[in-house]
Amino acid sequence: MPITEHRRVSELSLDLSNFRTVRQPTETDALQAMVSISPDRFWALAASLLDDGYLPTENILVLKTDPTAGTLTVKEGNRRIAALKLIHGIHKSDDLVIPESTLARIKCTNAEWKKNNQTVPCTIYPPEDAAIVDRIVTLAHGKGEKAGRDQWNAVARARHNRDFNLGSEPALDQLEKYLASGKNLTAQQKERWAGDYPLTVLEEAMKRLALRLGSANAPELARKYPAIDRRHEYEEVLRDIGQKLLGFEAIRKQGADFAIAYGIPQVRSSAAGAAPGSAPASSTANADAAPGSVTGGDQANPNAPATSGKTRPGTSQAPGAPGARTAAHAINDPRAVTKALKQFVPKGNGRQKMVTLRDEALKLKLRDNPLAFCFLLRSMFEISAKLYAADHQIRATKPDGKDKTLADLLRDNTRHLTGGNRSSPMGKVLHGAQTELARPDGILSVTSMNQLVHSTTFSVQPQDISTLFGNIYPLLEAMN
Repeated sequence: MPITEHRRVSELSLDLSNFRTVRQPTETDALQAMVSISPDRFWALAASLLDDGYLPTENILVLKTDPTAGTLTVKEGNRRIAALKLIHGIHKSDDLVIPESTLARIKCTNAEWKKNNQTVPCTIYPPEDAAIVDRIVTLAHGKGEKAGRDQWNAVARARHNRDFNLGSEPALDQLEKYLASGKNLTAQQKERWAGDYPLTVLEEAMKRLALRLGSANAPELARKYPAIDRRHEYEEVLRDIGQKLLGFEAIRKQGADFAIAYGIPQVRSSAAGAAPGSAPASSTANADAAPGSVTGGDQANPNAPATSGKTRPGTSQAPGAPGARTAAHAINDPRAVTKALKQFVPKGNGRQKMVTLRDEALKLKLRDNPLAFCFLLRSMFEISAKLYAADHQIRATKPDGKDKTLADLLRDNTRHLTGGNRSSPMGKVLHGAQTELARPDGILSVTSMNQLVHSTTFSVQPQDISTLFGNIYPLLEAMN
């Protein structure tokens, strides 16, 4: 039977196996993961606690996970306890990038507030009631909108079904293996996508790509990865799904074949005497092919690298994929810039100003304020380059003691980020970003952004910013 009593915040342990994200090694990592998945919600909760203190309208749900050691693990209320631990200084604010207004309030928290909020009401269950506790948590978060608050997203529901109900979740298995082994994603993307990723879109793509990647079905594809055919091309699909550049509309579009745009050829017919372009003899051979596609000879160069000849869905159409498109915004649409910045969560020491610059950039309407946006963007790159160099002991000065130019520092940072390997998928992306920034005549190059500050006549158009922002954004994200 459970007992109800007040316990000190410092006595409670965050759940390192929270279904919202992959298992975390430490409480600090668990706190960072909660912030990365939904920073706006977390900091809004922290602000509410600072405003009103902990309102005992609902008990924290706690499970004794180690009676011998007296470990009390929070099963319901992890975000509240994490925020309280941060405010009380149990976790240092230096470990996180906190909005300046929230950080200032935490530092000014008085002794009376801390005294009144050092304990919270808890309902504590013994270890043998673990199944009951999980059932309560599931009812609170795992159902539809009307069944509880702050519902789990698709990733959390799938992780709960797999880990607790022992259900089959090949899309989740694939996602977690990609986050561990993928070669074309940043550390920030790994952390964010561990808890927030379009899993149902991935499931649909896996069904349609399995045969084309040498697997019988989606579960087998997840088991085989990363030792699969056309790994690089497949990882481009996975990344675009995470960035919401590829969705159901493009994958399911009748008469189109989204995979061709990624250099993934269709399944060749194995029927004897089959004519080029004819359907395979077995109906199952085409089970995962895109609707409306044929299964004849390759329509893409099977030896081409992931980025060769590829046109992303949502931009111009790729050869062999007439009409291919997605619900994503076009690359010259300012909303594509806004979407990227909303997912940008700077991490690391000294990056509070980066958060402020991002927030100010999001407040601007790019169509109306292109110059102001570029001023902020220039500052974001300058600060990011210096902070990354400081984090990794990269010299920011020349032998004569003068500061390196921003272009030079970005080049050094890119070399460090890629390990000097330009041929890897991520190396190509970051080298492309650095090259764009170094071009003297590039619209969003370092030279051009400097001209915006110093020249009396140089200007840019909103559509130019929107088109080129996607080229340079990966480096900004990687440095933070």
